[in-house]
Amino acid sequence: MADKTSNISIRIPEEYRKRLQLHADKKGISFNAHVLRVLEIHLMSCGFGPTALTSASGRLFQIRTEPYLDNVDETTWAYFIDEPKFEKERAYYFIGIGRTILRDWQVTDKSTVSKEVGLALLSFYNRKGLEIDRLSWNQYPGPDNDGRRVLQVAEVPETLEEFLDQLMSDKWVDKFVQQDEKSQDIRRGRPESALYR
Repeated sequence: MADKTSNISIRIPEEYRKRLQLHADKKGISFNAHVLRVLEIHLMSCGFGPTALTSASGRLFQIRTEPYLDNVDETTWAYFIDEPKFEKERAYYFIGIGRTILRDWQVTDKSTVSKEVGLALLSFYNRKGLEIDRLSWNQYPGPDNDGRRVLQVAEVPETLEEFLDQLMSDKWVDKFVQQDEKSQDIRRGRPESALYR
């Protein structure tokens, strides 16, 4: 079902309208779609709208999620890190929780808990000053696995509440995370010049 919409009328200086129209034409989208995206980005940066984080360097990232894997070993979500400034996906990660943790934490809704823990981890890394499009993990071998992180029972306390408290108080340590010099999309072959297209 589509989101319910409302029509509004706004008055803006002609110069702003012209600039917005030029940007819309350049992106190949309608004027309305462009104004809506500009408003959405503003709302994200103010804490409304889709899930978003602002890095220590001031960059705004939108985070989209999709279920990825739910089996006997783990429940994992995919996290897509978009940078609205460029309208590009800068990174994607697979963050999950091992089955033993979910059992020990007595989690009934493992999908929701796994998703929220992944978002809490991204917020934790962001608070630590890491740029979330430059994260990589060495938990699993190979360059194709540098975006994969699955929490295991030896790394976390006995309860979900204790773990979230450790994240909020910056007392948890992730021995597998590091920040790369470049964002994941550039490491995987996107030319930097493509950001500006």
